[in-house]
Amino acid sequence: MKKIEDMINRPYGANLQGQSRRYVCWHFCREVYSLLGMELKCFNLQKELTRTAEPVVPCIVLFHAVVNWHSGVVWPDGLHFIHACPLNIFEPDPKEYLIRKDRLTIWPFEPLIEGYYLNAVDTR
Repeated sequence: MKKIEDMINRPYGANLQGQSRRYVCWHFCREVYSLLGMELKCFNLQKELTRTAEPVVPCIVLFHAVVNWHSGVVWPDGLHFIHACPLNIFEPDPKEYLIRKDRLTIWPFEPLIEGYYLNAVDTR
Protein backbone atom coordinates (compact mmCIF):
# COMPACT_ATOMS: atom_id res chain seq x y z
CA MET A 1 0.00 0.00 0.00
CA LYS A 2 2.93 2.34 0.70
CA LYS A 3 3.97 2.27 -2.99
CA ILE A 4 0.46 3.31 -4.00
CA GLU A 5 0.30 6.10 -1.40
CA ASP A 6 3.67 7.39 -2.60
CA MET A 7 2.21 7.89 -6.11
CA ILE A 8 -0.37 10.45 -4.95
CA ASN A 9 0.22 14.01 -6.23
CA ARG A 10 2.99 12.89 -8.57
CA PRO A 11 3.06 13.10 -12.35
CA TYR A 12 2.03 9.96 -14.18
CA GLY A 13 3.31 8.79 -17.51
CA ALA A 14 2.18 5.47 -18.92
CA ASN A 15 3.87 3.27 -21.48
CA LEU A 16 0.80 2.82 -23.66
CA GLN A 17 2.57 0.83 -26.39
CA GLY A 18 0.76 2.59 -29.22
CA GLN A 19 -2.65 2.81 -27.51
CA SER A 20 -4.62 6.04 -27.44
CA ARG A 21 -4.05 8.37 -24.48
CA ARG A 22 -7.68 7.81 -23.50
CA TYR A 23 -6.46 4.55 -21.91
CA VAL A 24 -4.09 6.26 -19.46
CA CYS A 25 -6.54 6.01 -16.55
CA TRP A 26 -7.19 2.31 -17.24
CA HIS A 27 -3.45 1.65 -17.54
CA PHE A 28 -3.03 3.28 -14.12
CA CYS A 29 -5.78 1.06 -12.63
CA ARG A 30 -3.96 -1.99 -13.99
CA GLU A 31 -0.74 -0.76 -12.39
CA VAL A 32 -2.45 -0.30 -9.00
CA TYR A 33 -3.94 -3.80 -9.19
CA SER A 34 -0.49 -5.16 -10.04
CA LEU A 35 0.94 -3.48 -6.92
CA LEU A 36 -1.83 -5.20 -4.94
CA GLY A 37 -0.75 -8.56 -6.37
CA MET A 38 -3.76 -8.82 -8.66
CA GLU A 39 -4.27 -8.80 -12.40
CA LEU A 40 -6.71 -6.45 -14.06
CA LYS A 41 -7.55 -7.37 -17.63
CA CYS A 42 -7.51 -5.03 -20.57
CA PHE A 43 -10.67 -2.96 -20.67
CA ASN A 44 -13.68 -4.87 -21.95
CA LEU A 45 -16.75 -3.92 -19.92
CA GLN A 46 -19.03 -6.58 -21.35
CA LYS A 47 -16.69 -9.58 -21.07
CA GLU A 48 -14.29 -8.91 -18.23
CA LEU A 49 -16.01 -6.85 -15.55
CA THR A 50 -18.77 -7.73 -13.11
CA ARG A 51 -20.88 -4.88 -11.81
CA THR A 52 -21.39 -4.57 -8.06
CA ALA A 53 -24.01 -2.40 -6.35
CA GLU A 54 -21.64 -0.91 -3.77
CA PRO A 55 -17.93 -0.08 -3.79
CA VAL A 56 -15.89 -3.11 -2.77
CA VAL A 57 -12.18 -2.90 -2.05
CA PRO A 58 -10.49 -3.18 -4.42
CA CYS A 59 -12.81 -2.40 -7.30
CA ILE A 60 -12.90 -0.14 -10.30
CA VAL A 61 -15.12 2.91 -10.40
CA LEU A 62 -16.14 4.03 -13.88
CA PHE A 63 -17.29 7.54 -14.71
CA HIS A 64 -19.07 9.00 -17.71
CA ALA A 65 -16.45 11.47 -18.86
CA VAL A 66 -16.79 14.40 -21.24
CA VAL A 67 -15.42 12.57 -24.27
CA ASN A 68 -15.35 8.90 -23.33
CA TRP A 69 -15.03 7.43 -19.81
CA HIS A 70 -12.71 7.65 -16.83
CA SER A 71 -11.70 5.04 -14.27
CA GLY A 72 -10.09 4.79 -10.86
CA VAL A 73 -9.54 2.31 -8.04
CA VAL A 74 -11.64 2.57 -4.89
CA TRP A 75 -9.49 3.36 -1.86
CA PRO A 76 -9.62 1.01 1.17
CA ASP A 77 -11.90 3.42 3.09
CA GLY A 78 -14.59 3.01 0.39
CA LEU A 79 -15.07 6.80 0.29
CA HIS A 80 -12.18 7.81 -1.96
CA PHE A 81 -10.60 6.63 -5.17
CA ILE A 82 -7.18 7.00 -6.73
CA HIS A 83 -6.82 7.86 -10.41
CA ALA A 84 -4.61 9.32 -13.13
CA CYS A 85 -6.19 12.71 -13.70
CA PRO A 86 -5.36 14.93 -16.69
CA LEU A 87 -3.83 18.22 -15.58
CA ASN A 88 -6.25 19.93 -17.96
CA ILE A 89 -9.53 17.99 -17.86
CA PHE A 90 -10.95 20.00 -20.77
CA GLU A 91 -8.10 19.20 -23.16
CA PRO A 92 -9.33 16.66 -25.77
CA ASP A 93 -6.00 14.79 -25.85
CA PRO A 94 -4.23 15.50 -22.54
CA LYS A 95 -0.47 15.10 -22.46
CA GLU A 96 0.12 15.39 -18.70
CA TYR A 97 -1.43 13.44 -15.85
CA LEU A 98 -1.25 13.61 -12.07
CA ILE A 99 -2.12 10.85 -9.61
CA ARG A 100 -4.89 12.06 -7.34
CA LYS A 101 -6.90 10.71 -4.46
CA ASP A 102 -10.40 12.18 -4.53
CA ARG A 103 -13.62 11.64 -2.63
CA LEU A 104 -16.30 9.70 -4.53
CA THR A 105 -19.11 11.85 -3.12
CA ILE A 106 -18.00 15.28 -4.34
CA TRP A 107 -18.57 17.20 -7.54
CA PRO A 108 -17.68 16.51 -10.29
CA PHE A 109 -17.25 12.82 -9.55
CA GLU A 110 -20.46 11.71 -7.80
CA PRO A 111 -22.89 12.68 -10.58
CA LEU A 112 -20.64 11.06 -13.19
CA ILE A 113 -20.34 7.62 -11.54
CA GLU A 114 -21.43 4.96 -14.01
CA GLY A 115 -20.83 2.07 -11.61
CA TYR A 116 -18.47 -0.09 -9.62
CA TYR A 117 -16.87 -3.15 -11.18
CA LEU A 118 -14.91 -6.21 -10.10
CA ASN A 119 -12.34 -7.93 -12.27
CA ALA A 120 -9.34 -9.39 -10.58
CA VAL A 121 -7.36 -12.55 -10.74
CA ASP A 122 -5.23 -12.94 -7.63
CA THR A 123 -1.64 -13.54 -8.79
CA ARG A 124 -0.04 -13.79 -5.35
